Amino acid sequence: MPPARVAVARIVRPKGLRGEVRAEVMTHTLRRFAELSRVILEHPQRAAVELELERWRPDGDCVLLKFRGIDTPEQARAQLAGAYVTVPGDEVAPLPEDTYYVFDLVGCTVVDEAGTRIGELVEVLAMPSTDVYEVRTDSGQILIPAVRDFIREVRLEEKLVVVRGVEELLTGV
Repeated sequence: MPPARVAVARIVRPKGLRGEVRAEVMTHTLRRFAELSRVILEHPQRAAVELELERWRPDGDCVLLKFRGIDTPEQARAQLAGAYVTVPGDEVAPLPEDTYYVFDLVGCTVVDEAGTRIGELVEVLAMPSTDVYEVRTDSGQILIPAVRDFIREVRLEEKLVVVRGVEELLTGV
């Protein structure tokens, strides 16, 4: 079940003189921004605020966003920097096959191919080369690279992740 709100971008800093901001993309497709008009900005130190997205455009591996009423770099820095651009959880974009939202994976039971319980997936860590699943076992934590060599199957409807070849990871726990 998706959370109430899902972040699609994190605002990094102002860009230019007209209130645009540079934002790190947290969604798999830039087309997602074309569908947005009103968003909620959530900031760790401030109350959430609803804003209207006037326009957006790609900027390298980021996007430039312009919100109505934010017209100077000073306003952008003070009101937007560090905030997350969020959408309702039930409006998340569909993903390509064999890809999953982190919120779908967290809480899944991890089992081996024989069905033996290994633990619970508690976090997905974004690493430079591949994501890594952090799994809490009865005797500690293990990290499993999210690659086909280890992750055999994900059954979201059962909240189950089937793995193989992790026996060596378990011996050190």
